[in-house]
Amino acid sequence: MAGMSFPFSRLPPSRPVLPAILAPAIARSFVLFLACTLSLSSLPAALPSDVGPQSLAVDLARYALVRHVDAQRGNDVSGDGSREKPWASLPHALEHVGAPTAGSRAALLVAAGRYLQPTLLLKSHVDLYGGFAPEAGFGGPRDVHAHATMLDGAEAQRIAFGADDTRVDGFHFVRGRVRGKGAALLCDGVSPTIANCLFTQNRTLIPQPWAPAQLHETAHDGGAMFVTNGAAPRIEHCYFYDNTTECGRGAAIAADRRAAPRIIASVFAHNRSGLDDPLRSSDGGAISFFDWCGGEVRGCVISANVSLARNDAGGLFLALWSAPVIADNVFTANNGGDDAGALFIGGQEHRYDAPLDAYPPTEKFHVLVERNVFVGNTNTAKNSGAMRVTMESRATFRDNVITENQGGFYLQRSEIVAERNTVWQDWRFVEDKPSLGPSRLSGNILKGPLGGKIEARATLARNMAEPVAGGSDTVTVANVFENDGATGAITGLRFDPTTLTTVVTAAADLPQPALAGRLIGLSQGKNAQWRVIQRTTARDIVVWGRLEPETNAATEFTVLRTFTLKPGAPAGIGARVR
Repeated sequence: MAGMSFPFSRLPPSRPVLPAILAPAIARSFVLFLACTLSLSSLPAALPSDVGPQSLAVDLARYALVRHVDAQRGNDVSGDGSREKPWASLPHALEHVGAPTAGSRAALLVAAGRYLQPTLLLKSHVDLYGGFAPEAGFGGPRDVHAHATMLDGAEAQRIAFGADDTRVDGFHFVRGRVRGKGAALLCDGVSPTIANCLFTQNRTLIPQPWAPAQLHETAHDGGAMFVTNGAAPRIEHCYFYDNTTECGRGAAIAADRRAAPRIIASVFAHNRSGLDDPLRSSDGGAISFFDWCGGEVRGCVISANVSLARNDAGGLFLALWSAPVIADNVFTANNGGDDAGALFIGGQEHRYDAPLDAYPPTEKFHVLVERNVFVGNTNTAKNSGAMRVTMESRATFRDNVITENQGGFYLQRSEIVAERNTVWQDWRFVEDKPSLGPSRLSGNILKGPLGGKIEARATLARNMAEPVAGGSDTVTVANVFENDGATGAITGLRFDPTTLTTVVTAAADLPQPALAGRLIGLSQGKNAQWRVIQRTTARDIVVWGRLEPETNAATEFTVLRTFTLKPGAPAGIGARVR
């Protein structure tokens, strides 16, 4: 009944988590299960509260020169770049802003509108800011969504080349197209800061001709952004949505040749690699790191990305000795066309016609994966939805939560340290190789069935695991987590094309505190689409991205519990939830 509210009740301690976490709500009523002693906002991953684009005020006091650009009321002939007489185009503005220096910077304030222009060459010491309302004459609050400042490639060209020591803040990079790499932005040996930007509907086209002798060759990588030759851009608070490659790695971002991008507090949703790929050269539905790349992916939402055409890693792909830090992210609903739904880590590349590389020492190659959450990811074979770690990788996994994936913690022919992870589903460790060092697993919760015996040289100590796993001081598997999940009924679903989010309206008021950053499963029956909550109001739950079309709309939701350990749980075992 409209307006009716229902009391909250504690989740029964005996309620199983797998696979019944998506059980239907009771008789269409709205029931929330909440552990009153805990905050619902606690998360294993330390997602920043300001993930995604922000509409921040610009500190103009930092600049020796400020000029204005407005496509609607500006003029490149009679304008002078002032607030009253703005320029009309960015190429003209960049040419006429002079030659600023690091100690005497310039800012270009760009009003909302659609900017169709030749490919931009960004300029050092010149910062660009979008999101201003043109009718306000650059006054009033800045809003990167409501006052969209669009750099439009018109499906005909690359949008921009990067430059050192420049900031691009608050723009929409849309419809870039190139038969090459990086359809929206190419950073070749340069390291700009890209902040609070949206990248949508950018695409790299397949090379022509494309008939290599082997699979897994390098094609046109970086559907939106390509970073190469030592470039180390900072990419923060951005949103990459619906970018694609026809044949190439990394539909949103691809890094290559010792690049080291820092990707922070950004969102990757519904990107797809390999739309037209006959030879499996499109790994990384969202992000790819290849050929000795470093950097970091930290505090990001990586959701509902896909690698098509039997390519690896719907979410994040690492290979050829690339080792960025992967920390504090949420991976959900990503789909790998071959191995790994969310995360693929490989040391060696696929190589057919040349010898494999010598195994590098630890100080040169070691991937750190910590405080991430992997939920609801899958791959075609349904055996490594969360991840596959293979091809002589060396990695440390610490304080990660892995659950509800079709295929969990898949380790193969790698040198692994795994400490205090919660793997509440299947796991396996297959194959070994003499060149690898021994592996060590300690303090983990490994609930799920072990997929065959452990074939690698691995020491297991004080894990919570099934007896078949073996090891010393093994603790019996038990449900040692707080019951802080929630379920409820849905009365409405609406996609917001301005913010690229979906608004889920619940049948009754939501509990406090807010649920931002939590995993939510939206279902009609037992099959759920998992998403990440951006924010909540009284009854609205806003999630990143859209829902995939289904015959029947979702009618129920489940907020996944945080896997916070109960008081009295075995000390030093399982992911530490903050």
